[in-house]
Amino acid sequence: MMHNIFTPLSGALAQERVLEIVANNLANVSTTGFKEEKVSFKLLEAEPNDQYKEPLPPANFTTNLEDLYPLHGNDIAYVGISDVTKDFTQGPVVQTHNPLDLMIEGDGFLSAQTPEGVRYTRSGALTLDGKGTLVDEFGAPILGKKGPIVLDSSELEINRLGEVYQGGEFVDRLQVTQAKDNQQMERVGFNRYQYKGPSADLTEVKNPAIQQGVLEGSNVNAIKNLTNMIVAHRSYEAYQKAIQNYDKMMEKSSNTLGEVRG
Repeated sequence: MMHNIFTPLSGALAQERVLEIVANNLANVSTTGFKEEKVSFKLLEAEPNDQYKEPLPPANFTTNLEDLYPLHGNDIAYVGISDVTKDFTQGPVVQTHNPLDLMIEGDGFLSAQTPEGVRYTRSGALTLDGKGTLVDEFGAPILGKKGPIVLDSSELEINRLGEVYQGGEFVDRLQVTQAKDNQQMERVGFNRYQYKGPSADLTEVKNPAIQQGVLEGSNVNAIKNLTNMIVAHRSYEAYQKAIQNYDKMMEKSSNTLGEVRG
């Protein structure tokens, strides 16, 4: 009976992961350019006999039961996390009228130079540092075609192609990058991503659509995520009760049924 407990245990662990993802989504409901994550499940089916842990005794063969430990529960199907995917659908438009605030319409990421290398972000909440360099909200320089963009003041104009002008003079063009597979974009903190796929899969967006004076809000659906959190929490409680019941059954079978009576 011991291996039966692994079924609700696998379900509880899966729901625990769901709660982590949903909690992170809700924590970033107001984060500029944040993309929510979604969890999908998969059935972990029983392994075929040829995959059982050896020794697997054939007919008319005896072996010590200790040779078969630990129990792997190969005859039971479990549930597991199939994938955690990021939803890169466009977030809502947030009007700010700040000339340093930008939003990318459609696909693409701004490129930021960090000590760890080039990282990518959907957050266009930009500022100027003490040297006049255009930086993201955490101080990493935003890259143009010529490198970091340096300005004299915050009075600038950025057209839909990402071309930066100051005082009517062309300064640089924003380096807007797109990935062949956005799911290869891995969060690395500070509202940035690192691309885990081949570098050849990263290409320049030749005709980006940039809006100035607006930001892209988080695409997290707060109501839907709150509902998912309630469902995951209730499911976790149900699995926990099932585990407790199995534990009581094993305790009774060990202490009561196995009792020697005179």
